[in-house]
Amino acid sequence: MRLLERTKHYFIPHHSNNHHAKILHPGSLAVIVAFFLFAQLVLSFFAIAKPAVLGFASDIRAERILELVNQKRTEKGLKPLVFNSKLNEVAQRKAGDMFAFNYWAHTSPSGKDPWSFFKEVGYDYSFAGENLARDFMDSDSVVNAWMNSPSHRDNLLNPNYQEMGLAIVNGTLNGVETTLVVQSFGSQRVVGASKKTSTTTRKPDLGAASSKTVLAEASGVEVEASKWFSPFSLTKSMSIFFLGLIFGALILDLLYVTQRKTIRLTGKNVAHLIFVGALLAAVFLTKSGVIL
Repeated sequence: MRLLERTKHYFIPHHSNNHHAKILHPGSLAVIVAFFLFAQLVLSFFAIAKPAVLGFASDIRAERILELVNQKRTEKGLKPLVFNSKLNEVAQRKAGDMFAFNYWAHTSPSGKDPWSFFKEVGYDYSFAGENLARDFMDSDSVVNAWMNSPSHRDNLLNPNYQEMGLAIVNGTLNGVETTLVVQSFGSQRVVGASKKTSTTTRKPDLGAASSKTVLAEASGVEVEASKWFSPFSLTKSMSIFFLGLIFGALILDLLYVTQRKTIRLTGKNVAHLIFVGALLAAVFLTKSGVIL
């Protein structure tokens, strides 16, 4: 009963809280904000001091990406792509190079372009391309992001490509574990044909990275989820939880005031409800992930 009364005190307008849910009082809101900020400081500390504790939990699978890409190609009447072991190696080397030399770009700071990796593994191409992605939670999100970008979509739907390689990499970017996806496209060169390359032209978000990487096999192997928790997921979950509490309390408060025709000199419930609802919707729609 005591728990029920306390819950009623915090969420339902009642004589014990002066007919205004305790959670909506300025003092309670200040405590919630302070707790949220403290939690963010703790996450930031662990992300820097203990990067192995807070990981980026991802479920990205090479076979699923290939399946989704080929679905998009089939819809456009294009031939499906197949995995090529040399292109898998191209993607793995590119991913390892980005982590080893601390960059997030198609071309390394030393000027090494994507096509250098094709040459290293002996893939003689007539057409070649590259897509990059990081910080995504699952395979579908990666492909959807690529499809929503004109330059990346051109690579996915390029009729000149016949084969594809993938590397799905767990590593550390800016002190936080993340998942990096490298997608290499190609068509092997016919004798006498000229070489053509394609890569995206969007300006990259540069970031420092650790040289410690774990390269996954690109063909059909699921990458194990990183360590423990994703800082992004934790922050999003906490935001939804606290905003949800406030939103629910505002709804109950509005119903109480409407039903009992309570007149208040201060407070605009509908305006507050719209504002918190908009924040809640924005958090729900927030997604992680960067493509290049």
